[in-house]
Amino acid sequence: MPTQFIKKMNKTEAGFHILTLLSLADGEIHTAETNVILEFLNDHFNDNIDLIKEQAFLRALPHEEYETHFMETVEHFYTVSTEDERHTITRFAMDVVMADESLGKHENTLITKLYDCWDIE
Repeated sequence: MPTQFIKKMNKTEAGFHILTLLSLADGEIHTAETNVILEFLNDHFNDNIDLIKEQAFLRALPHEEYETHFMETVEHFYTVSTEDERHTITRFAMDVVMADESLGKHENTLITKLYDCWDIE
C-alpha cells in the first residue's frame, strides 16, 4: 500500500523515481544519467518537480527499500497516467537499463516487475 508521500506524487515525480531507481539498480547513478532522465520527463510530462527534494529522498532511501519503493511508485504512476504515458515510460525505461549494453540481474528484476504490474508485453 503506497504511503501518503507516494500518493501525493505527480506523474513527473513518480516517473523520476521509477527511472532513477532503475538507473540505481546497477549500483550508482551519474549526473549525466539524471540529466537524460530529466530531459525525457520534461519532453513528455509537464508537472512540476522539486529535483532537490526528490534526489534527497532517493539518496536517503535505504538500499533494501529500493524495490518496495519502486513497486509502490509504479502502482501509483499507473493510477495517475494513461496507457500511452505508461508505454512512453516503459520504452524509456528499457533505454535506461540497457544504456550500458548490459542487463544486470537487479535491473532485469525491476523492469520485469514494471512490465508485469502494468500488464505490458
